Amino acid sequence: MNPVWQAIATFIIRKRIPILIVLGVILTYMWQVRGTELVQKISELLLTDQEELVGYFKFKEVFGDDANVMVATVEGDVFSYDFFTGLYDLTEEIEKVEGVESVISLTRLYDVVRDDTLEGFQLRPLVSQRPGSQAEVDSIGKRVRDLAFYEGLLLNEKTGTALIAVSFNPGLLDTDQKVPLLAAGQAPIEAFANRFDIEPHYAGMPVLRVNMHDSVKKELYKFLLLALVVTALSLIVFFRSFYTMIAPMVVVLAVIVFSMGLIGLFDFKISLITGVIPALITVISIPNSIYLITKYHIEFRRTGNKMKSLILVIEKIGIVTVMTNATTAVGLGVLSFTDIKPLQEFGVVAGLSVVAAFFISLLLIPIFFSFLPPPTPSQTKHLDRRGLGFAIKSLQQAVSHHRWAIYTITAFLGLASIYGMTMVQPVAYIVDDVPQDSKLLTDLRHIEGQFNGALPFEILVDTKKKNGVLRRRALMDISRMQDSLATYHDLSRSISVADFAKFFNQSFFDGDPSFYELPSRNQSPAILSYVRKTAFFGEQNALSKSLTDSSLAVTRISASVRDIGSLEMEKLVDSVRKDVAEIFDTTRYQTYVTGTTQIFIKANDALIENLLWSLVIAFFVIAIIMGVLFKSMRMVLISLVPNLLPLVMVAGLMGFTGIALKPSTALVFGVAFGIAVDDSIHFLARYRLARKLGDSVRGAVSNSFQDTGVSMIYTSIILFFGFVCFTASDFGGTKALGLLTSITLGIAMFSNLLFLPALLITFDKDKHQEPEDQTLTPQM
Repeated sequence: MNPVWQAIATFIIRKRIPILIVLGVILTYMWQVRGTELVQKISELLLTDQEELVGYFKFKEVFGDDANVMVATVEGDVFSYDFFTGLYDLTEEIEKVEGVESVISLTRLYDVVRDDTLEGFQLRPLVSQRPGSQAEVDSIGKRVRDLAFYEGLLLNEKTGTALIAVSFNPGLLDTDQKVPLLAAGQAPIEAFANRFDIEPHYAGMPVLRVNMHDSVKKELYKFLLLALVVTALSLIVFFRSFYTMIAPMVVVLAVIVFSMGLIGLFDFKISLITGVIPALITVISIPNSIYLITKYHIEFRRTGNKMKSLILVIEKIGIVTVMTNATTAVGLGVLSFTDIKPLQEFGVVAGLSVVAAFFISLLLIPIFFSFLPPPTPSQTKHLDRRGLGFAIKSLQQAVSHHRWAIYTITAFLGLASIYGMTMVQPVAYIVDDVPQDSKLLTDLRHIEGQFNGALPFEILVDTKKKNGVLRRRALMDISRMQDSLATYHDLSRSISVADFAKFFNQSFFDGDPSFYELPSRNQSPAILSYVRKTAFFGEQNALSKSLTDSSLAVTRISASVRDIGSLEMEKLVDSVRKDVAEIFDTTRYQTYVTGTTQIFIKANDALIENLLWSLVIAFFVIAIIMGVLFKSMRMVLISLVPNLLPLVMVAGLMGFTGIALKPSTALVFGVAFGIAVDDSIHFLARYRLARKLGDSVRGAVSNSFQDTGVSMIYTSIILFFGFVCFTASDFGGTKALGLLTSITLGIAMFSNLLFLPALLITFDKDKHQEPEDQTLTPQM
């Protein structure tokens, strides 16, 4: 026996009361400091170190947040008296909502009028008061149609669709207040829609953020409840005992409290990623309990002594449990070394929670059963199930007599999967994980169809000179850039200071639509003189602040973009950047193609890259752990190959079925690999011990099947159905995480029960004996 683990086992049983008291105090403290706050700021979801952020933060510094605008559309006979006056009243109502900074609609447009007395321009509201007749509305409609400045911005005349843009206080959007704030902003629109019996549509980052906020809260509890129910039912089905269901569930609840305490202790916030940790921990902490309980029942049958059996359980699989939890902790914990804050937090909490799960299960399971009567024959009857015995025997027969069939099938599946992997596309969308039939997605697609986009797309232009944006050369370059943007189908009509320059030029010539163009070289000085005396720039009102900085050196070209996915977005941005490089001389300008949409897509791409690198790191760290355990490179390779096979097969399946590689699906590989290796460790540890005791290769494989096969099947099935719970998610990413992880672990079970023992029989030799290692050798 290993004297270290014998001493640990004896200590746990003898000091069980003090241990329970200490553990209770720790869990009470963790419950008190548990984290419950949700992620609020978009910046907390972005990368902390990326070149694209330089332009993005410079843009925010000058123009503020581009992610605080909700757009809504309503359809009808826009310039009919009832509809237009209703739209006027609606705009007034929205403006009264606390937390709304501004509203832009057809009833809040401005005209530019030449004032020769002041030798300047005046900005006058197109609608100075509520219209009193259809004739007034017709006059307003005619003027709007004459002003090319507004063409395609707020009205699609072909479909009668009017757009309303509502800007919210960015500070409130970074708090829990964003939920009631959005509801308050939408309430008048809903009332307007009910009045005219139409359906309003909403889009914009505030809508997406509130949807994510609500989903995180809802899914946190839903997944946890589902995971607990599925786990409890699985334990009842397998063990047919109330006690063997209660004990693991107590362990699970303790680990959940500990994980939530870690979130609060580190001052982390709950995101869509960290929100799945409690349910994830529920599923992956169960194998510890199953192995301990199954081994306890086996030892009790052999010894007939309850306390001795509990001590033997700790002695014999203590080190193995250390290693299995270490591999799982590594698979999750390596995410803490990524560059992405939510992943870092997920890696820290999930990795430490797995470590806590090891200690809690190793302490609570033996202590729990030490207070109970010895197991009855009915409670250990699960070890004799005919179906389970037949399954294990069949697997043994296949390994013993049909190894080359196993190799042939494995090789075929592996090669086919490698081919399938070549078809996997790394594509991410802003609304990637939203159900296809959700109102959020259908609204977004509707608005994109009407106005060619609903998500922010920005070009920042720094002229490097005071008043630089008023120079004719700068206005010409900006206008050329807008002409280029107009050729892209996935971008809406853009707006810039060049549009205002055209507007001023039209107004200078008494509103003649044919003069909606940049001032000629000869006319520029006169028009510029009028512009300089215009309150639009002189007082730096809200409209001008949205287009330039206070020194008139920095400006923006604003458009909206469709949610076209990361691959197409990268092509679009690269093409736009080439246009920018051709039009804007770098000696005169500093330019950035930016916006929240692009940053989100870039963050997704970096997220995938970080996840894949974390898998590589996890692979090498787990290989080192296996090397420490087995002291043999051959055994390390034999243990890792069967667990890489499921990852390759699932990646191939993704390619064949068209499942994209995105953050949620990339997360599968690290999580599944760390868990799947556990079964290999249990099987190989038992195999290694049998070899040391003099068993032949085939005899050692047979003994490993008998001793660990039951637990491996139990844990694999529970893990499979535990992760299936995640398919109940409303988010496609979480659903994919559950489905693909379940499939991966299902394949891993057969791989570890067929391919692994087949490799042992083929490549291990009877004449070889492993050197004894008292410190690391597990005693079964």
